[in-house]
Amino acid sequence: MTGRTTVDLMSLEDFHKRLADRLTEAEKALRKLDTEMQSRPPALGSFADATSNARHYSDIHRSYVEQVERLRTAVRAAQRATGTILANYRTAEERNAANATDIAAALVGVDDALERKGEPRV
Repeated sequence: MTGRTTVDLMSLEDFHKRLADRLTEAEKALRKLDTEMQSRPPALGSFADATSNARHYSDIHRSYVEQVERLRTAVRAAQRATGTILANYRTAEERNAANATDIAAALVGVDDALERKGEPRV
């Protein structure tokens, strides 16, 4: 491998357009989690197993909300990054001269958005 990075900006434009749909889906999922599911565990009663399951349900719900929020943040960061790249390289000459380092720098926000606080990435 030569270590050279190339970017097909036509594909990047298509990807950038599709991000809006992904953002809408993430926001729809968050609305559902925040309204219909509202971290209210099902009424299971007050015996030990029911209490334990209710706590477990709440923990899972909270985890889902955090993950979808991370997804939404990452999609927004990808929108900003791809928008910046596309704005910087509008002509064929600019696209041919596109520096991989500049493109990678524009994508840093996506990695930051995907990084879990206090947890290593896998």
